[in-house]
Formats: sequence, C-alpha cells, structure tokens
Amino acid sequence: MDNTSAKQIRRDRHLVFSGVKNFRDLGGYHTKEGKSVRWGVLYRSDGLHKPTAADLRKLSQLNLHQIVDFRSAFEKEIQPDRLPEELLARIVEIPILDNSTQAFQGSRDELARKLENIDAVEFLTNANIEFASRFTAEMKQFIGLLISANGRPVLFHCTAGKDRTGFAAAILLRILGVPHDVVIEDYLLTNRYFYSSYRWRLVLLRVLRGRQFASVVRNFMLAQTDYLAAAFEAIDRDHASFENYVCNGLGLTSADVDHLKSLYLE
Repeated sequence: MDNTSAKQIRRDRHLVFSGVKNFRDLGGYHTKEGKSVRWGVLYRSDGLHKPTAADLRKLSQLNLHQIVDFRSAFEKEIQPDRLPEELLARIVEIPILDNSTQAFQGSRDELARKLENIDAVEFLTNANIEFASRFTAEMKQFIGLLISANGRPVLFHCTAGKDRTGFAAAILLRILGVPHDVVIEDYLLTNRYFYSSYRWRLVLLRVLRGRQFASVVRNFMLAQTDYLAAAFEAIDRDHASFENYVCNGLGLTSADVDHLKSLYLE
C-alpha cells in the first residue's frame, strides 16, 4: 500500500461525531492472505454517553446489529450510554473489571488523590496483562458474538476506546490475519483521535494541578506500544503462541476462524 492509500484509509476509518471522539471503522486493513477487512461491519469506540442529536441520527444510519459494552457497572452508572431508541435493546454487556478499573471507583476528589501517587505506565501495562490472562472467557464471548452476528455490523466500546477496546480490536484483527505491525498501528490511532481531543484540557490541568498530576493523566490517556506488547507477551507465556491462545483459550477451531474470516473479510 502506498502512502497516499494509507492516508486515505486512516482518514476514512474515523467517523466524526460531536460527542464521541474515538469512533473508528476497522475496515480496509489488508491481511496476510491478500484479503481486506470489510468496511461498515466492525466498529470500535470510546464512551457513548455524550452524543448529540445529530450523532444519534448518524448512529442509527450505521444499522448496528449489536453494541458490545466492555465497561463495569460502576462506569455505566455514572456515564450511561445515550443511544437511539432502537439500539437500546441491542446492547450486550461483557464487563471487563480489571484492577485498574476497580482502582478508579469513587468520587472525583478520591480519584484525584489516587492519581497523585500512581505510576500510569506500570498500571496500564499490568492492565493489559490482565486482559490477556484473566479475561479470556470475556474475549471468547466477544468473538462468539461476532460469529453469531453473521457479518452484520457490530460496535464494541469501553470508556476511552483505548485499553479494553484496544485489546479486543487487536485480538480480532490478528485472528482475521492482519499483520502485527498493522494491528499496532490501529491501536495507536487512539492518540490521534482520543488523546488529541483532550490535549487542551491537559494544559489547563497542568496550570490548576501542576506538572506531575497532568503528566499522570496524560499517560493514562495515551496508547503506548508497550502496553499492547505486554498483553501479547502474556499470551505467548501462557499459551506458547497466539495460535494456541485462539484454539485453547478462545476455543476456536480452524473452521471457526475460517468462518469468521468469510464473514468479515473480502
């Protein structure tokens, strides 16, 4: 793929909403077998609690078959999804309550105190290791849902669309045969759309709370290659290979994988 084509795909995959910052189409990625992911069937996103009326109309036009929500009950309570009426019954909850998510339950003041003395890089590295080791059953359910969707459009999201959603997207793309370096590129696009949308707030936070506090928040908002690398290293450690993780962890046969590819590749 030449640079012009790559830029076109990056531009087209970002769906612009006023109240949702990290909404992306996984279509267009080429696989090792010479196929590509279908457009308009696999979407990933950050939180859906602030869409405008225009955003809701746009969501309706995507004809989503199901919406997978990886958030915890606590997150959903404080920031419930705001969706078109016809989509409310299509939500499938697959909560991934890792230690990092649990640590951030509490009031705003309590969260601020926690952030003052925390190593965000270590925190998120450990979170990704958990995704790969503790939440295999949830990923199995997620992939099974995609198979049962039979090629119809599915959206999956968490709060930032970065960590839990990023891991799920990476697993899915790898199963479909997308090269590892391209999977990493998709993971890092969060920095282009989510982190950049809130950069001005970090400037304000630095003025109000100081450089150290703003730096911790910044590290939590960024997607870093080492985070996802830690997840794949955990998979290799526990299962010896990604292929074994797919077979023994996710419980997918070669026929299941071929069927998933037939649904979401062209």
